[in-house]
Amino acid sequence: MVQALRSLTVAALFCFICPVLAFDIILDPQIVSRLLAEIAKLSDESKSAPKPQDREAALYEMGERVLDLTDLMTQDLESHGFNDANLVGVIERRLKERGIAISKSKAEWQYDMAAFREYIRVAPNGPRALDARYALVGFDEPGDDIAALQKSIAAKERFIRDYPKYGDVSVVELLLAQQRTHLARVYEARHQNTLGAEQRKLARERYERIVRLYPKSEEAETARDALSVK
Repeated sequence: MVQALRSLTVAALFCFICPVLAFDIILDPQIVSRLLAEIAKLSDESKSAPKPQDREAALYEMGERVLDLTDLMTQDLESHGFNDANLVGVIERRLKERGIAISKSKAEWQYDMAAFREYIRVAPNGPRALDARYALVGFDEPGDDIAALQKSIAAKERFIRDYPKYGDVSVVELLLAQQRTHLARVYEARHQNTLGAEQRKLARERYERIVRLYPKSEEAETARDALSVK
């Protein structure tokens, strides 16, 4: 996942994390406790706030806080090779009490994104509906399943087509190119080299498009690096 997608992370959380990193304690219990308390509060507000717009806003914010938490858990896992089992147990139990599902896939913690899907259902034209759609396409991780990869690619192509002026559409473009490259590797691992070559061609075209349309962006820099690989 490219770094720009973490624009969903609240800036205040960064302030909490920075001093902690110096001591190599990423999944700090105090930060976890604060996030869990915020998630619980937002979960309650998403159900009981007097105004519909306040319930919808709380629902979206709750999804962001869960992403913040799973991002921390992934950083901790990548840094140490494991998470504190007791702390993870507390996190999973507290989230389950709120009907929130997270899971570990290889070296990454993932959220099932239910809050964002529910937001789109109850507020399809709400002020955060497009951000919710962005989160759904950006955090979609289908692994090596070809059908799921194809579905994820199609969703990204649809987002780019439908929302070409979205502020972070260049991120979706880059994710699409990277996902096509991944699909190419999956095909090649199965000795379906013709299909793999087709995906690599489409990925290259997408990287070239990123460089052309967003020449000064971080995504263009990543695309140039990808294009330089023979």
